[in-house]
Amino acid sequence: MKKTVMGMKAAVKGKRGSVKGINRTAWGKRDIAFCALCFLCTAALSSCQSGPQTAPMPAVPDLVLYTAQEEEIYEPIIKEFEERTNLMVKVERGSSEEMTGRLENEEEKPDWDVVFGVGIETLEQTKEHWQVYKSPEAAFITDSFQCEDNRWTSFSALPLVIMYNTNVVTYRELPVGWNSLLEPRWKGRIAFVDPRRSDVYSAALVTAVHTWEKKGDYLERFMENLEYGTLDSMQEVNAGILDGRYSLGVTMEESAQALLSEGADVDYIYPQEGTTALPDGTAIVKGCANPDAARQFLDFTVSRDTQRILVSDLNRRSVRGDVPPLPGLSPIGRLPLIEMDLEELSREKKDVLARWNSILSRQNAGGGAWNDMVPETLF
Repeated sequence: MKKTVMGMKAAVKGKRGSVKGINRTAWGKRDIAFCALCFLCTAALSSCQSGPQTAPMPAVPDLVLYTAQEEEIYEPIIKEFEERTNLMVKVERGSSEEMTGRLENEEEKPDWDVVFGVGIETLEQTKEHWQVYKSPEAAFITDSFQCEDNRWTSFSALPLVIMYNTNVVTYRELPVGWNSLLEPRWKGRIAFVDPRRSDVYSAALVTAVHTWEKKGDYLERFMENLEYGTLDSMQEVNAGILDGRYSLGVTMEESAQALLSEGADVDYIYPQEGTTALPDGTAIVKGCANPDAARQFLDFTVSRDTQRILVSDLNRRSVRGDVPPLPGLSPIGRLPLIEMDLEELSREKKDVLARWNSILSRQNAGGGAWNDMVPETLF
């Protein structure tokens, strides 16, 4: 910079230059402009490099959502909602038990606007936390999936089935219902999730016990046939049956149908004694920060477009009467469903889980290796 300034002074003062034909006045102006530009650039760079770097402020979500669904279920639904509405959704995922605990925590209430994909029996038990709202789409929901006081809205129906590996189970051995799970040939070969970890499997156990009409204790005989061993998730159940580690097990229709559609060596039956098709649903949190966005999301979940995606892409059953199931599946009204209201289900669920724990305690006292710690409910 010093040499440039000295040269600039010489150019201004000098009356005779060694280079002819150059306008010295113009040259000096260019030098002054060049120096000024250098100074400004240096100052700008210095200001960029000095001082602490400030991170951009995080975007404030338009909707805060809690879900008990697996990512492969909630992600495409939320992505489609964001694209159609230009709203940004923040997702928190956990179990239904975690949801209940946080809602009842008086010291630190969650900032959720809406809960999505939670079993309706849990939504019914916690309905004091939900805002009354009747969606315009509710008129199209099948009567059996309606909420009388509009505290929650059904999203999808989840029939329970018994799935088996077709390479392991012969035609003569095919299961026909819940009673088939007590056959000695399947001892240690049944895939089942600890019902204390899963609302789905506690419902399956309640259904099996509820439909038992023979002598003896179904629950005790079933646990003995499990060899007091259970799995941690439905994914483990499906994978275990698929690779032949287990001959058969209980899962949801959507999982079995998806594997069957992909050409897997599995098939499934609806228990002849009766099964359940408890829906999961959506509810708006009372006093939430974004009620308009929450209502918009709830309406979206039961819109005809979304329910069609639910069937075609996620292999689930729609709760709408005007959206048929996948080709090859019977309408839900033709399935052998048991009749049990939510209050009865909750009561029998408590009884079954209490007896489950009692049997495990007895097994442990006799030297069994079962872990009777009550695990966290995951789904």
